Amino acid sequence: LQNPNLQLFQPPRSSALAEVRHRLGSGRAHLRLCLEKLKGLVPLGPEASRHTTLSLLTKAKLHIKKLEDYDRKAVHQIDQLQREQRHLKRQLEKLGIERIRMDSIGSTVSSERSDSDREEIDVDVESTDDLPADLDWSSSSPSDSDERGSLQSVCSDEGYSSSGVKRLKLPLGL
Repeated sequence: LQNPNLQLFQPPRSSALAEVRHRLGSGRAHLRLCLEKLKGLVPLGPEASRHTTLSLLTKAKLHIKKLEDYDRKAVHQIDQLQREQRHLKRQLEKLGIERIRMDSIGSTVSSERSDSDREEIDVDVESTDDLPADLDWSSSSPSDSDERGSLQSVCSDEGYSSSGVKRLKLPLGL
């Protein structure tokens, strides 16, 4: 007599085992391919051939954090530059209105300018060294309120600063 419990247990068919082995092998091959691609994306250093999977994943995680931090700083700098641009546009409009007023009350500025008067001038839009200390902030919008304290460090963020100078050409006739 045979034990009825032994009849319930049937060893897996060889074709089922082969299918499982094939899936595992395909998964391992895909993982190796992904790790090789990751090695190409992450800066590894001089001992690049001796990295374990864990060290590669750890370096990838740190690299992602570094890229996210760089992106955050770039967005912050863009926001600051946009605020400064709005401030400078308001100043330019204000100066244009004052110039029109001066022209209308009999200033020596002629309405017919010579060609030499229409030369282009360079305006340094990044440097704030020449700004008067008593800037009129009454025309500032609420979104620009933090410009007051950060005009001197327009391109500075936590010790990192940009030293580029952006020049804007404006015709004198404005």
